[in-house]
Amino acid sequence: MEKRVPTKKQQLKVLNDRIDVLQTELRKQNKAAGIDDYVIVKRTKNQSRFERIRMRGESDRAFGHYFMVLEITARKDSVFIPLSIASGKKPAGFMYQIEGTGEGAIKNAKVTVRGEGVTQVTLGTIVFAKIPPGLTADFTIQAAVRGKTGKIYKLIIHRINYKLHVTDARYRDYIKEIHSDSLKFS
Repeated sequence: MEKRVPTKKQQLKVLNDRIDVLQTELRKQNKAAGIDDYVIVKRTKNQSRFERIRMRGESDRAFGHYFMVLEITARKDSVFIPLSIASGKKPAGFMYQIEGTGEGAIKNAKVTVRGEGVTQVTLGTIVFAKIPPGLTADFTIQAAVRGKTGKIYKLIIHRINYKLHVTDARYRDYIKEIHSDSLKFS
């Protein structure tokens, strides 16, 4: 039996395929670590407070109010981020989830933006914040969570969707999770 020795061309193809797999894996790892080619995201403020509303003849209502400020810097190109926040499957600018020891629901949530050189662009019904390259925008996220007393809750921004051109069909995403502090509803 003759042993078949791979040619240099075959070896090169195998190595190139392996490089492609490794580069894809590296991109996934960098995204999970918050390393992005187009944006830098930092949480600069994080506050939360508990509010109890006493009800006659009913159980008390418990709310957690969360306040976060995120600094988002456009690195090398202008970035367009929708000024919306949601927890569903439809893409919004900021995607969140509630994590806790009891069942919780969002009462309301909103996001606002400010920053030197930051403008707002409207495309149909969607309002985008346009961050020019090298500039930073402050996004303020406020959310109220309805929960149960004695339980602990926190708000997690698990994805920030953005575009490089407002007319792009698909969003790019920043997927490093941004956590609020845990808040005990007591």
